Amino acid sequence: MNLGYDTEDNTIINITDQKDYHHISLYMKLLNMVPGINDVGKNWSALEFGCGRGGGCYVMENYYGISKITGIDLSSANIKFASKFLPKIRFITSDATTFNAEEKFDLILNLESSHAYSSRLEFFKKVKLSMHNTSFFAFGDIIKKENLEEVELMVKDLGFVIIKKETINERVVKSIKKNSIKQYFLPTKFPFLFPRKLHSFFVTVHSRAFYKLTAKDVLYQLYLIQKKI
Repeated sequence: MNLGYDTEDNTIINITDQKDYHHISLYMKLLNMVPGINDVGKNWSALEFGCGRGGGCYVMENYYGISKITGIDLSSANIKFASKFLPKIRFITSDATTFNAEEKFDLILNLESSHAYSSRLEFFKKVKLSMHNTSFFAFGDIIKKENLEEVELMVKDLGFVIIKKETINERVVKSIKKNSIKQYFLPTKFPFLFPRKLHSFFVTVHSRAFYKLTAKDVLYQLYLIQKKI
């Protein structure tokens, strides 16, 4: 689902979801940046770009009561799984950089996937087209330290305003440390038996991404963004 967020209090996570508490906590850390989401979020419409197998949509539906949710992902296999997992939610197979929304959404969500898109610029343009003037864009991703200013300028040049932002490397690193051996026991316990690509794919404690997050060469950034009015 994502790299996770270590929190000292996981009691807000349902008992049935405890095995994924760190993944859900990361989504909640980002979504809790949105003002009013706990009070009026149930009346909002939401769109998640890069929904994967439906984890973020599950959090929005089950922890925030949002009933009108659309999830899009490039992988048809992910969409097929998500549609069975969450039958009340609309899922669409689409590229985030070419998706054309037929409606405007109150909340746009994108977590830990934009770094893999062909163009962040084109993606941000699609986000803007999917928003009305009071919509919120909750965005989180890993960004190389030397690219951070470029990404933030890109957002501002497109007519967005960054309302809130936070760097959460420490909590993400703690999550990887705590959950790596539980999730990926053999690669973490016996790293020399597995190729470097596997460690990088799963982001174990032996991966380059883990070391870069620890050294803050790569930053894990969370943003709350709106259109500039």
